[in-house]
Amino acid sequence: MGVQFIFVVETNKGCKSDWIYIKETINHFYNYDNNVKLSEVYMDGKGRYKYKEKEIRSLVSQYKATSKDNQSKVIYCFDCDNYDTNQNDAMFLKNTRQYCKEKGYEFVWFCKDIEQVYIGKRVADKDKKKEAAKFKADNRITGVEGSKLRANNYRINMSNILKILGNYNEFIPKKYSS
Repeated sequence: MGVQFIFVVETNKGCKSDWIYIKETINHFYNYDNNVKLSEVYMDGKGRYKYKEKEIRSLVSQYKATSKDNQSKVIYCFDCDNYDTNQNDAMFLKNTRQYCKEKGYEFVWFCKDIEQVYIGKRVADKDKKKEAAKFKADNRITGVEGSKLRANNYRINMSNILKILGNYNEFIPKKYSS
């Protein structure tokens, strides 16, 4: 039996910046075997999260078709943006968390955004692809403290991604991860 983890990310297929950070995180902090398949779905903007159901269902059924015992887990990944100063951002997070709960999906957040968590600063949209590529090329994941990725509550420069992934036995923590 295999498990497919479908990561639904805010960026688009052309940029792929969010997926670069997430994939680097998984590969740095965990070991996993060939029974784990990592798939990504690009929202092309966070407000489009509800429009990705057809693509998710397609990935789930394709994976199930290879073995009836295969399972899929869906993990939505969102930036918190200005949740602490903008009521619309706070309400958006509340609604998307509820959406994920109702669908049985995981809810991963990055505060205030994924770049701030991984490189310590916010990045203009036009520079996101370049910054993510540089992050990967320079192997900067090695400088990210695991504790910053195991937060319980929204806090600037923090995320809950390792907390969520740690709930799955398919991801075996590497010994050196902090």
